[in-house]
Amino acid sequence: MTSTKKRIRSKNLFWSALMEWPNKHLFVSLKFALSIFLALGLFACQDVVRPAIPEQIIPEAKMADLLVEAYIGNAARSNNNRVLRMGGVQLDSILYAKYEIDSLQFAQNTAYYAAQIDPYMRILQQVETKLSVVKKSLDSLALIDAEQQKKDKESFLDSAKTNVLNQKIIPAISQ
Repeated sequence: MTSTKKRIRSKNLFWSALMEWPNKHLFVSLKFALSIFLALGLFACQDVVRPAIPEQIIPEAKMADLLVEAYIGNAARSNNNRVLRMGGVQLDSILYAKYEIDSLQFAQNTAYYAAQIDPYMRILQQVETKLSVVKKSLDSLALIDAEQQKKDKESFLDSAKTNVLNQKIIPAISQ
């Protein structure tokens, strides 16, 4: 046999052996893989435990007010954290004292409401509404402040012009 025929024959044997091998073991491999996935699926199932109703549940309206102030406090903390730390201001402690709760009660109520979709969505809608009202009032205060600064600047320029005119007129009159 020539070397070319030997190569072709050896390639054919290789491909035929390769094609036969998966056919023999494919079914066994698929059964094994399927049983592994089935076992993982059964062990992955878990019992979802929802938080129980806290002993001292915070009403939805009060929880909304509390969250509004917590969000505003977090915004203040992100803007002036160094100033708050240097001043010794503990925003969370102030918030808990104002609403007469403790951190555990807040955490339990937050977990409870977060597990209950409908009440939590109502609370978050109230929070969003109240924060938008606060934002509008702050924006209007900023607008009023900008207008006041503009008026102050105009009055300062007017008084400066008056002073300049008085300094020119008074020496001319006295001579």
